Amino acid sequence: MEKKTILVVDNGEAIRQTILKVLEREGHNVLTAEDGQAAMGAIRDRKINLIISDVCMPRMDGNKLLKQAKSIQPDVEIILMTGHGKTEMGLEALKEGAFDFIQKPFTKLALCKTVKQALEKQAMAAEIRLLKERMRELIAEIMDLIGEPAVSRLEYPRTMGANSAH
Repeated sequence: MEKKTILVVDNGEAIRQTILKVLEREGHNVLTAEDGQAAMGAIRDRKINLIISDVCMPRMDGNKLLKQAKSIQPDVEIILMTGHGKTEMGLEALKEGAFDFIQKPFTKLALCKTVKQALEKQAMAAEIRLLKERMRELIAEIMDLIGEPAVSRLEYPRTMGANSAH
């Protein structure tokens, strides 16, 4: 299995290094940044599978990083963390597309479990996209075989998805 790239963003050097060591031992490729602005360079330069970011940081906080990272890499999963536990912050982060919101301090087990779940979600979403694309290709081939016009072929997969919910 390919190594996943995880970006750890926190203005605290100790927490960055601790998470880096834990995740490297788990077999991940880990990058670090001291704040959201520094993290944006890595996000623009390479494929990041997961971002673990503190919420409260100078220059660019975790919530702003979440929005900007998702605009550049929509498939990236993001786990926000805070030592200033406010339920409202967590709910807002989840609404904005964060995978999870965890409270500091957290255990190694809790961190690894959340990381594993986020990466599994990402892998399943990628597989679903591939399967949908393959299904569209197969439907197009079937339509070609039965002689349906191209317009119907393009509309059919969307219609099929909408009808399957009924």
